[in-house]
Amino acid sequence: MDVDVELLERFEDQLNPSYPELSGIPPRILGYGEISTTFSMEAMPGIAFKRMPPFSSAAEINAYKSVVDRYCALLTDECGIDVAEYAFFDMKNRYDERIVYVAQPRLPETSIGNYILIHSTPRELEVMINSVIERLVRIWQRNRTHARDVLVAIDGQISNWSFPSTDENSCLPVYFDITTPLFRVGGKEQLDTEIFLKSCPSFLVWLVRWQFLQDVLDRYYDTRMVLVDMVANFHKEGRADLIDTAILIINRLLEEKGVEDAISPLTRPEVERYYKNDAFIWSLFLWLRRFDRMLKTKVLGRRYNFILPGKIKR
Repeated sequence: MDVDVELLERFEDQLNPSYPELSGIPPRILGYGEISTTFSMEAMPGIAFKRMPPFSSAAEINAYKSVVDRYCALLTDECGIDVAEYAFFDMKNRYDERIVYVAQPRLPETSIGNYILIHSTPRELEVMINSVIERLVRIWQRNRTHARDVLVAIDGQISNWSFPSTDENSCLPVYFDITTPLFRVGGKEQLDTEIFLKSCPSFLVWLVRWQFLQDVLDRYYDTRMVLVDMVANFHKEGRADLIDTAILIINRLLEEKGVEDAISPLTRPEVERYYKNDAFIWSLFLWLRRFDRMLKTKVLGRRYNFILPGKIKR
């Protein structure tokens, strides 16, 4: 990747996180995550950047980089999952904040899972889901033999995969959501989970840490819950009409792989319950973050350092 580091540093110094469209170098927002925002720049159109929350020290940055590197190695070497290329760029901005950008080659829009989901035929949907489930089962099988050692988790929703090579019978997905590396060594999470709380309103940090954080993390170590989450997100992608088809495909594949006793079949009612609960939690959390932004910028006249999405259709 040919990254213009000086331009990236100028971008950071001129960024208005509260209103990114008013920045000195306006970004093109490609997607929003719970802890990072993905964007591109006109001067570097072939690269996607993820801006991480500020880090408190160089040691914290180095620890984060090491965890990402090991996570990607675990996915690739032990789970047989192709991972998109990435590179780190860290800097101090004019506010003396330590900022990390993760750069990845910008993947073709037509290869991203949610694009295929919206435009897919039933056969394309089956091939895509089949390829993802194959990789999720690999993680499950690997974890089953390393239960007391290293456990690997993944956010397997369709929008986190690219499918650059697809035909009527197979496709080769590439996983690119590597900025939230989740794996446990001896039962201990290797990612500093406080990173999830940096964008949380200060008056809610204790509540999120106490009531929600562990539950959110645990779901990604449960292959069945990853599958439920993947299908439930069809609502967000505007393809609720494909949920029943996806459930049938998943349940059939679990049976074919002989793991249906360990990973029980999915049902439509539980997918609906999961989505309603998940949508409520994240919608409330986003509202509270917007309130926190308004309070800091409009009332207290302080800087707000996170890019928030606009209205999200759920």
